Amino acid sequence: MAVYVNNITVNTGENFYRDFYLDNIDGTPLDLTGYTGKSEVRKHPDSVGAATTFTLSFVDRTNGRFRLSLDRYVTEKIKPGRYFYDVMFTDSSNKKSIVVEGMFNAREDYTPISECLITYYPGSLSSPRFGGIPETGQLVEFYSGYKEITIDQISDYGVVHLGHFHACGDVSDLEANLTNADYLQKITNYISLGGVIWFNHEHTTCGNVVSSNNALTLLGTSIRVGSASLVGSASNVLTISNSFPATWRLVASGAVIGGTKIYEDGPTISMAYERIGNGIVIVSADTNGTHAELDQNNNEEVIYNAMRDLVLRG
Repeated sequence: MAVYVNNITVNTGENFYRDFYLDNIDGTPLDLTGYTGKSEVRKHPDSVGAATTFTLSFVDRTNGRFRLSLDRYVTEKIKPGRYFYDVMFTDSSNKKSIVVEGMFNAREDYTPISECLITYYPGSLSSPRFGGIPETGQLVEFYSGYKEITIDQISDYGVVHLGHFHACGDVSDLEANLTNADYLQKITNYISLGGVIWFNHEHTTCGNVVSSNNALTLLGTSIRVGSASLVGSASNVLTISNSFPATWRLVASGAVIGGTKIYEDGPTISMAYERIGNGIVIVSADTNGTHAELDQNNNEEVIYNAMRDLVLRG
């Protein structure tokens, strides 16, 4: 496997991520199924200890896309200067290869991260707080606190809901929209300024796992959904922030795979999130809990604030 040289500059105290695409010699995407990866930053190539370690996630394995990221709590501790980094992959036969290497330049940043983000949204001070872009035949305003919006209104809402809202089927509308460069760029811009995208799947016999995972890949998150089911309620297990409700009620649910878990019931994760630069993507496995929790005792405001809290603290 050839080594790709790429230099990185990171401002200390900022959220950072970069995506990489690996190809075969003939130019086709390298299938990364079965690979694991690790990436460390060192002061010198032969230094014993690492200055920091990237979070490495696989955004689209079959098309060779993976991501290196560091959150601001990590970058603020890096002393400005020049370092070296590399990315090592291990395949299913335990063969190890360096696939990317280069310089890592840490540059002191004097701008507080809060000044780079949009923290006020017009829809956040009065209902509705959530904007939703529905699939065909699905009513966003079925939920309290929701307003059906278009992609051009995305910047007016602190949390924007995509995917399922109450009906079974696939998310073919979203899949098609995300293949449109202009549409995807509007979502990317929203996330880069601290936006929150909340994607809802459906349970095994109602939702389409393949369709949902295609949409999640196009959204640029490494989180996926699976086919496990559970009944009952899931517990809040997030350690960074405890501002979410203590439990999340479920009637039937799939499983969320990857990301940082928010709710789980035993071994099954029912909600998780991933930071992408300054923004957040949240994935939940079923709509029943979404409807129940938002309608209970003004939980709409609690959940909205908890999701927005992840932007600054997650």
